Amino acid sequence: MAKTIKDHLQDIFDDLGKDEQRKFKSKLCDRRTEPRVRRAQIEEVEDSIALADLMVNTFTTTGAVSVTIEILQAIGCNEQATELNENVGKSPLVPSAGASALSAEQFVDRNRTKLISRVNNVDAILDELLQMRVITDENYSTIIVERTSQEKMRKLFMGPIKSAGSKGKDALYKALKEVEPMLTEELESQ
Repeated sequence: MAKTIKDHLQDIFDDLGKDEQRKFKSKLCDRRTEPRVRRAQIEEVEDSIALADLMVNTFTTTGAVSVTIEILQAIGCNEQATELNENVGKSPLVPSAGASALSAEQFVDRNRTKLISRVNNVDAILDELLQMRVITDENYSTIIVERTSQEKMRKLFMGPIKSAGSKGKDALYKALKEVEPMLTEELESQ
């Protein structure tokens, strides 16, 4: 049976040992980019399995790998970072190691502010999300009455997209590619 992302993460965390794991957890807690991990969550982590679960549950399978590599490099564990990148790059679950394409979730997270300020046709995006069943009729009615596009996007991000998690961000990305293709293309190229 092929290894999952969680298996690869667990192997790397096992290789780190206690001292490096402690450094990793400390750096993870200090990380300021969203989504963030709370100190209480990290304190509950007792072993490599729990740490791998925390990473995948917080950042999704794709995001967990890039965040893990980022932190490994920050604490000087470059060998483990390279090993993880190589092992996961061979996995069909994520893009190859050198791929520059962001996941839909990473795209939405990275460009949140720009999306709020630059998306103009929010109503069409809401229509798409309603059709995909990411938002409910009630969400739709609440958001559509907002006065500006920016207010609509903020309410969309803070409500239905936040509660839908990675699936919601995937759907939003698909809707953006459909409704705002030029903006999406520009942000992807940055």
